[in-house]
Amino acid sequence: MAWQASGRAGGRGFIAVQNWNAICGDFVGRAAMNKSPLLSTLLLTVWLTSACEESIPPAPSAEAPAPEVPTAAPALTASNCAVLTTAQVSASGDDGAGSVAANSQDDDLTTRWSGLGKGAWLTMDLGGSQALTGVAVTWHQGATRQNHFTLSTSEDGVSFTQAYAGTSALSAAVQTYAFGAQRSGRYVRITVNGNTVNDWASIIETRACGVQPVSSVDSGPALPRLPYLQSVGPTSALVAFRSGVSCTPYVRFGPGSDLSRTATATAAGWRHAVKLENLSPGQTYSYVVEACGSTAGVRQFRTASGAGTSRVHFTAMGDFGTGGSLQSQVLTRMAQGSNAGELILALGDNAYSSGTEQEFQDRMFKPMAALLRQVPLFAAPGNHEYVTDQGQPYLDNLYMPANNPAGSERYYSFDWGPVHFVSLDSNCAIGLASSDRCTLAAQKSWVKQDLAATSRPWKVVFFHHPPWSSGEHGSQLAMRREFAPIFEQAGVDLVLTGHDHNYERSKPMKGDAVAASGTQGIPYVVVGSGGATLRAFQGSQPAWTAYRNNTDAGYLSVVVEGGTLSAQFINPSGTVRDSFSLTKTVPATSAFLVSPASSVETPPGPVDDPNHPPASLRFGQELPPADRPEDVADLME
Repeated sequence: MAWQASGRAGGRGFIAVQNWNAICGDFVGRAAMNKSPLLSTLLLTVWLTSACEESIPPAPSAEAPAPEVPTAAPALTASNCAVLTTAQVSASGDDGAGSVAANSQDDDLTTRWSGLGKGAWLTMDLGGSQALTGVAVTWHQGATRQNHFTLSTSEDGVSFTQAYAGTSALSAAVQTYAFGAQRSGRYVRITVNGNTVNDWASIIETRACGVQPVSSVDSGPALPRLPYLQSVGPTSALVAFRSGVSCTPYVRFGPGSDLSRTATATAAGWRHAVKLENLSPGQTYSYVVEACGSTAGVRQFRTASGAGTSRVHFTAMGDFGTGGSLQSQVLTRMAQGSNAGELILALGDNAYSSGTEQEFQDRMFKPMAALLRQVPLFAAPGNHEYVTDQGQPYLDNLYMPANNPAGSERYYSFDWGPVHFVSLDSNCAIGLASSDRCTLAAQKSWVKQDLAATSRPWKVVFFHHPPWSSGEHGSQLAMRREFAPIFEQAGVDLVLTGHDHNYERSKPMKGDAVAASGTQGIPYVVVGSGGATLRAFQGSQPAWTAYRNNTDAGYLSVVVEGGTLSAQFINPSGTVRDSFSLTKTVPATSAFLVSPASSVETPPGPVDDPNHPPASLRFGQELPPADRPEDVADLME
């Protein structure tokens, strides 16, 4: 019942607020104890209780606001509040005139809960423990009176812990009160200690705010290319993807299951690489991509471990970009559990047969979508990528660190825990690149300095063309003669390559021969078994080969733990076909903590005209798998 005062301030029809409050408090208190069955007494009690709760405002003036007019409202929404569902609601009491606790959850601005007295409370039961961040409230008569209140939470509904205390703003709009830190609880209680007009608690709508469970299922229009992780370092990561229309998307992310942080793309377009910053080394983060009406379900990834970490698990494979049956078998095995490790090294020929935009889409990103959403990939270019504009689509689609003097992504390095990784462009070294793209001299100069500068105890180098191989192509002597001396001088522990479609591990090599007993050599491992049609070896097994296999597709799984590197070649059924280990004396962690980690900064990639999509983004009919030998033939060689 709306109560309005008549007359002017000081006139006979005006009842002073303080006197009215005194009358109301006395009457309602007596009425609550009155056991008289007289109907007239009961009706008067209801009428006065409702009127008293309204508590006529101070004398109106020419500047006084017009009375609030209740309007219908949709489901409660509030800024900075992920609204949680209330299972049940209870209160310390109500006004006896229908203003019950349930009214605070009915999305109707014409109803309310009202309770008399300082300390009146309303409790929301969420049905189970939730991650809580605050409370949203729409106060009755919020524009004319300020409420003094506290917010508290509880797991059992009995013992409550205060999370917030304050005074409402003069506003009829919903107000969000954020807790200082996220907390967990099943129950949220609002305790009202009167307001600036009277001692009534009166709330139109209220909800608990929290961390909504996020679905792992994608929703909205399908993204043409699902998110894939790139250049993940100890404190930053890139989330790349493609949208179906031009927009400026964003990524919600945070440690563990938290998604309270937001990173926004720097420009509108179809191709996106959103940078997540201020991360912590070796931690698990969740992320969700929201782009142009599409929402990619929540996924998790792990940042690179810092220098003080003694363990890392990584995997490597090359010659996999077929979109075909062998690739599928290998990826299925890698996707199980934590088989893929913390990062994947791609050893070239990532998209057959020419490294075009369409081939990257259909033969790399689509088949690897599930894996690349959770495990970062660090790639080296193969000769098949060089067929199209010397690898330009490779550079456009992958966002690798650009820490060589040229600022290119053709060769680079990065650190992950105890390992310093170096990726080289062997195409450049054997003359497939024009001098304006890459030169052998520049790459050699850079790798010498890079390997000499690192203080990580383990050094792993990867590229495409193998210095040692008994496969169809044989050993790439230019790579051996130009780079092996540098590797040996710098103390490189392992070299990984692809190109030949088989698996082969050399004995520890030094110069052009097996390392003499008692001297340090480097094992060279060809892992060109990631998905392309396997090929026969050209002759009998050489004396320098420790193990070779051209019947099993598969990948290499490597674990570095302290002073031991253990590796296994695993086929799609999970069978270990080869294993080896390397041991060395590793200095105390403090000996390499002072060395700065290699930068994982990368160029932003192609920038789109938001009004005109480039022709390369208009993918045609999906390509068939490159499963035949002729599909993966090396035409350039």
